[in-house]
Amino acid sequence: MDKLDKLFDRMTRDMMHYFIAGGLAEPDGLIRTVEFFLSLVDKGKLSNKLLDEKIVRDALIHHMPKHMPLFIDESFYAYQILLDLYSALYHEGIITEKDCKDMQYFIYLNKTTFLTRMSSPNFWSKTKLGIMDEWREGNFEVEDSYTDGHHDYELEEVPQKSNINNILKFPKKKQTENQEKSYLIRVDLKGYKPPIWRRLQIPADITYGRLHRILQVAFDWEDSHLHSFFVDRTKMIGPSELEMSRFSEEQQVIDEDFREGVKIEYIYDFGCDWDHRILVEKIIIDEEMHYDHAICVKAKGDTPMEDSRGDEVWKPLDLATINKKLERE
Repeated sequence: MDKLDKLFDRMTRDMMHYFIAGGLAEPDGLIRTVEFFLSLVDKGKLSNKLLDEKIVRDALIHHMPKHMPLFIDESFYAYQILLDLYSALYHEGIITEKDCKDMQYFIYLNKTTFLTRMSSPNFWSKTKLGIMDEWREGNFEVEDSYTDGHHDYELEEVPQKSNINNILKFPKKKQTENQEKSYLIRVDLKGYKPPIWRRLQIPADITYGRLHRILQVAFDWEDSHLHSFFVDRTKMIGPSELEMSRFSEEQQVIDEDFREGVKIEYIYDFGCDWDHRILVEKIIIDEEMHYDHAICVKAKGDTPMEDSRGDEVWKPLDLATINKKLERE
């Protein structure tokens, strides 16, 4: 087994951690990240070019955003797997511990630019734009192109099925003016067993900014770090001052995206990456009972304290306190 094979064998465990704990649909994006990066920097030779900051920076903020298709949520894990790559290089005796720490810090310094450009079509090639458009329509067939020397992707054309729609559509019950709408959602803090989750009933017609404040209360966070929402893995919503966000949470209303069964990602603290999955369980139409604030209907699991990722210190769950604070949000 050569050095490259040993390196990938070591990294497989990390990739499966992100695949399972991160809730990714498949680990292919992480594998492609490592392959693309190594191919681009030194053609997989594991040479000193991996320590050349200029070459690595070009790969991170120019070539990868331009040519490599990844969903937005995968980009966060791609960043993390690149940090893990240098750890694996150290443990395999390919680089020194000092080189490992220096390059991890260098990648960290370029994190915001990397994530911004990976999520912005303004930095994508025409080929990548075409692939991302196809992926949004459910076509995930891509050919490997790491050996062609161009770092571009070719998309296989998949025949479209022609299904006859013989299902009768019955009229939906209309919402009258005096009926109030709200959403029942379950929010899981991903990566923990036993699971940590909150079931909330939230008013309709609120902004993602208000939803962010509700989630901060529900999980007893301190709102001291950056955050963002990801809808359908392609739409990024966050505070207007966050450069990488394409939609402002102060203006975007949840009703535009909330449907029964819809899943939305909410990431808080881009350093610790506290990843929450929001599942819209039910749309509630009720003429009599209506609250203009969120209610935590049920909750399971204590929550970790801020900045304690990897060495968690736990805060006890207090449902009464959560609901008292939610009345003010």
